[in-house]
Amino acid sequence: LPDGNTPGTTEVDVTVTYPDGTKDHVKVPVTVGEEADNDAYDTNVEEVNKDHGTPTTEEDVTGAVTVPDYPSEKEQPVITVDNPDQ
Repeated sequence: LPDGNTPGTTEVDVTVTYPDGTKDHVKVPVTVGEEADNDAYDTNVEEVNKDHGTPTTEEDVTGAVTVPDYPSEKEQPVITVDNPDQ
C-alpha cells in the first residue's frame, strides 16, 4: 500500500469474495498528491535592526525572510508584507 509520502499513482490489487464463494480480482488506483510547499519547506527569518529615527521599509522586512532549501528550478515564493501601514 502507498505510504502516503511518495507522490504518484499506485494500483492496489483487491479481491472481492461473494457469498457464493466466487471472486473478482480488481485493481484500485490510489493517487497520493504532492506535498504542499508550506509543509515541505521551512522559512528562515532574521531579525531586522534599525537605528533610531531610521524608518523600516517593506524591503527590509521581506529581505529578512528566506526559504533556503526551495529548489531554484521552481517558481520562487513571493514574500510580501501583509500590512505596510502597521
